[in-house]
Amino acid sequence: MDKSTKRAAALTRWVFPPESEPSLQESDPTLARIIPELCRIGHQKYTEAFQIPLHRHEHAYEFVYLQNGSVTWEIDGTLFPMSAGQWFYTRPGELHKARYDYMEPSQIWWVIINDPENDPNWFRLNEAEREIIISRFHRLPRIFQGDPRTHERFAHLKTTLNSDSPDHLLFARYQLMDIILRLLQPVTTKKVEPELRETIIRTVQEMTQSPEMRFSVADMAEAVRVSESYYFKLFNEIFGQSPSTYMDRIRIERACTLLKTGISVTETALELGFKTSQHFTRVFKKIIGSSPSEWRKMVSDN
Repeated sequence: MDKSTKRAAALTRWVFPPESEPSLQESDPTLARIIPELCRIGHQKYTEAFQIPLHRHEHAYEFVYLQNGSVTWEIDGTLFPMSAGQWFYTRPGELHKARYDYMEPSQIWWVIINDPENDPNWFRLNEAEREIIISRFHRLPRIFQGDPRTHERFAHLKTTLNSDSPDHLLFARYQLMDIILRLLQPVTTKKVEPELRETIIRTVQEMTQSPEMRFSVADMAEAVRVSESYYFKLFNEIFGQSPSTYMDRIRIERACTLLKTGISVTETALELGFKTSQHFTRVFKKIIGSSPSEWRKMVSDN
């Protein structure tokens, strides 16, 4: 990523305490006494791919909420694709990164908090309450649905942290705790009938084995014997995005694999069923945030 891209990205990135300061203690000692559990919190919105290489947070959990876009994370070789409205988290000391070391264009909120197992005074909860939190953390799935107003609560907390009000410390502490408690409560959603859900997932997996094929919504709906409109709705409920967006993402993920082997952009485009390399480049840039050639250079440089 060149310097101009980094500067442009920085304009849409907010981190508290600032990344130039090692800790909350140095940024705001008073706030550190009120919310010692908070390591860092941030918000970022990028229209270009952003580098997130392999890293870890010792003795701390990281929770990431995806407001817009799609992001794929990698932990120990396992990929975890997430869609808008979902949470992703990592455990203390767990190595993780964005797939291919670059996060797709997206908008995320994230928070890093100390491990409650290491702090008997965590958020001033009593022992029984802290044990509930620890137990819930241990049972969380890697990707899970969030409350649709999560981004509003993060935005409210951001405003509070940036406030000069004499009461902002008190409110910030409870607003952060509110976000944590809400992510631990399952979101009630209308469930897709299990057998139909399994059939849709299976047929989609089969289709992704041939990313060069251009399956229409009609083709997908016919495969599971439902109407196009109902299939479109079910697909969104299961995968968090439209069929066309999902399949484009599968093709571009396959393209990244092919580009790393050294074949040309034109060959990659043709192999994946794109009529022209120009069309392929437009779709690639929309999803990854850079052209195929730029992306390949970024990967090779790192």
